[in-house]
Amino acid sequence: MNQEQINKQIFRRIEKLEKKIFGKDAKSDHGKKEQKAEGRTSLPSLILKLRDGGFLKQPQSANDVYKKLSPIYSCKIDRVNMALKRLKDKKKLRIAEKIIKGKKTLAYVW
Repeated sequence: MNQEQINKQIFRRIEKLEKKIFGKDAKSDHGKKEQKAEGRTSLPSLILKLRDGGFLKQPQSANDVYKKLSPIYSCKIDRVNMALKRLKDKKKLRIAEKIIKGKKTLAYVW
């Protein structure tokens, strides 16, 4: 056997070992972060999708966002409120005031 054939055999064995240990080949790990970010269905990513879709062009309260997300994502309103605050802190949303039933309420807008 020449050196090239030996190298190919070694690489094949390594690939088989990686499949056994990791459950997939190492080649498919490239771009893993990009795939994760696209397929993610976390609460903040869903809120950002609403923002990008134009839902937050008008000021929306946490309750409004909760009602919009409830068919898609089941959680408590407290989690929605905290996610909105964190997105505001990251400067991905802005804060505004909205008058509901005569009371000023915090609202989020983009």
